[in-house]
Parts: sequence; structure tokens; C-alpha cells
Amino acid sequence: MANDTGGCKIDRVARERKLDDLDQRLLERRDAGASLRDLETYHNRQVLEAAVNESDMETLEGEVENLYRLLTDDDVSVGTRVEAQSRLERNGIDPDAVTDDFVSYQTVRTHLNDCLDVDTERTTRIDRTDAKNVVFKLLSRTESITMRTIDRLRSSGHLTIGDPEVTLSLRVACTECGEEYTFARLVDRGRCSCREAGRTDARDDETEA
Repeated sequence: MANDTGGCKIDRVARERKLDDLDQRLLERRDAGASLRDLETYHNRQVLEAAVNESDMETLEGEVENLYRLLTDDDVSVGTRVEAQSRLERNGIDPDAVTDDFVSYQTVRTHLNDCLDVDTERTTRIDRTDAKNVVFKLLSRTESITMRTIDRLRSSGHLTIGDPEVTLSLRVACTECGEEYTFARLVDRGRCSCREAGRTDARDDETEA
């Protein structure tokens, strides 16, 4: 289905399909724990959605996802897939051009490794420093995207503000005791205060009583 030969396919497709910030979105999902196959599906759905948005085709919520399934799922019958392709054609969308722009998870891996300098070798364990780095990178990217969005709104006249500064604060609350921490403090502590030695046993005794 996906032709992965020649140059950086994901960069080319993103450029031709006008998929702005695609790399940023892939990285955010990767940082959030998405697998290479998850990213493959996300990329390909974005390609299909871009093609649909440029056409006069009207879709309901979730219909793009279903169309993608009909075009790619091995369990879909040939007749059903042909019907999905015909629907795209009736709306001025070349189904072959769309599916030619789909990628495999191997292509996603190559793009992450070679173009975005991301190590795709997952480890089964993560230490506190690595955990904070992953989350803080994601926060930093979100701040950058928010800042760029504000700048675009200002440029288009939809937002008026002086010199904006975007800062995100991530906090984690324990639903059992109500204690709240910054993410960094919780990771450094290694446990909630209600899980400290002695207090956990006391809470368990109360529960049993």
C-alpha cells in the first residue's frame, strides 16, 4: 500500500498536503507513548483528511477514520473497499494518490531516527531524570505551539495583547488523600505523602475497619 522509496517521504507528503506542524504532532504523540504503528495510522489519517478537506466531500464525525479503515483494513472485502474508493472518486479525490502517500511504521521509524534525531529504541525502564526530560520536552513544545498560535492570531487581527508570555504548569493530585504536587516534585519524592512508611499501613487498617 505504502511506497516508501526515495528521499524523506513524510517530509514530502507533509509539504505537498500542507500538513503544517506534522513533525511537531508526531513528536508529541511519541512523547505521550504512541507506538510506531500508532504514528503510522495517525499520519495516514491526516493524509486522507487533508485530501477530503480540499475536496467538496461532506463527512460526518468519525467518517474519515472509517474511510481509512475501509481503504486499509485486511478484513474489509474487496467490494466494500471499491465502494469506498468510488466515493472518493465521485468527490474529485484520487484514491490511488491518497494511498500512495500513506506510509508504513518502518518509514515512521526512519523519519524519527534520521530526520528528527529521535531514538526509537524503547527501554522497559525509565529513571526519574528521563521521566522529567520527556514531560518537560512535551511542555516546552506545547508552549512553543501556543506562542506561535498567539502570534498568528495577533497578525490576523483576531487577538490584541501586549508582549505575551506562555507558561505551562503541570500538577498531579492524589485522588485518595487530595495531596497535590508539581510533576517534578512528585517524581523527586518518589511517592505521595500518604504512601510514606507507616501512613499506608494506617490507611489500610482504616479501610478494613
